[in-house]
Amino acid sequence: MDSSKLQEAQHGVNLLKRANVGERKPLLKVLLMAYGRTGRRRHELMLPLLPVAEQQQVLEAGASANRIEKAGVGDDGSVPFEVGAPPRKRKPSAQDVNQGDWIPYAPALTPQLRALLQSQIKNPPPNVVRSQIRRLQPRIEELNSWERPMPRCRVKNQTKQWYADTLDKVQPPLPSLEWHRLRDLARGVKSEPVVLRRKALHTSTRDPLEMIAVGGQPSGRTLLQHRSAHTVTSRYMRRLWSLVFSQCPLMEWNAEKADWKVFWGQDELQGLQRHPPQDATSQPQQLMGGD
Repeated sequence: MDSSKLQEAQHGVNLLKRANVGERKPLLKVLLMAYGRTGRRRHELMLPLLPVAEQQQVLEAGASANRIEKAGVGDDGSVPFEVGAPPRKRKPSAQDVNQGDWIPYAPALTPQLRALLQSQIKNPPPNVVRSQIRRLQPRIEELNSWERPMPRCRVKNQTKQWYADTLDKVQPPLPSLEWHRLRDLARGVKSEPVVLRRKALHTSTRDPLEMIAVGGQPSGRTLLQHRSAHTVTSRYMRRLWSLVFSQCPLMEWNAEKADWKVFWGQDELQGLQRHPPQDATSQPQQLMGGD
């Protein structure tokens, strides 16, 4: 096995061990990965928001780190055109990009992604793992230090960087059933059974001094192991569920207005006293499937 893969596996095992004893940071990290706020699951949830050409490239390349941000943008800044897109005679300038015309430097935003970005800017979720999105389009200087038009190679690079940074800050929507289940966990309506830790079958009866004499003096890292352990109670987990849920959106298609509506977990938690809970089975059509 590759040493890097072995090290990654050991890191994952240690993370799960620390989460299992109730350490807050490791446990929160596991929950964030499970609900697609970080890691491979997030890349999978991002796919429905991307253009078809990008989805295919992400699937072929695999959902490894930063693949989504880089997919669809070639080394030369070119992006595969959608079917039926008219050919360009020249590449856009900084002024064109600032006005929203950045193809072929970066893909156009899909209606789903644009609606989600607009909602995330208007209702920024807690800044736990990702910084806030400030704007929907690049802002590039039109003149360089010589008061000449910005070279298109720099415009291309800055546009690619903006697109990658924007995708990196997106909080993808959860499937409807999963979003409502997480909401109930955060509210305390539902709860996960707390599994008691199994005790070791073989416990040592040797004197501590004898153990030091045989095994040597333990390191500081060993002595401080699980120093942040916490008893995993329903109340403790509910706080973590709430923190994760506050970062999770749900997207629904509004047939009357023919647009996407975005609901955020943080708004749901803040409005519990004003609005009665809704049944997940009575929701309109969602962007993400319930499976």
